[in-house]
Amino acid sequence: MQVRIAESIALVTIGDGVIAALFPARHAARWMIGPDPVRRVVAKFVQHPGLMRAAGVVQIVAGIAWVAALPPKPR
Repeated sequence: MQVRIAESIALVTIGDGVIAALFPARHAARWMIGPDPVRRVVAKFVQHPGLMRAAGVVQIVAGIAWVAALPPKPR
């Protein structure tokens, strides 16, 4: 995978994590789409915003770790 693509994906991951951490219930509610099994999982995040906030923090940490592990310049 090209470094720039990987970094772009990490940036989106970090941004999504920030939104989830700051606005957990609203962010989860916006994803109440798709088949019933998906809606049931998302409903748990809506009902338990602390869980969504924790998932957001994990996304932020994972995105930062991913960027830190990338080589300093594209090959």
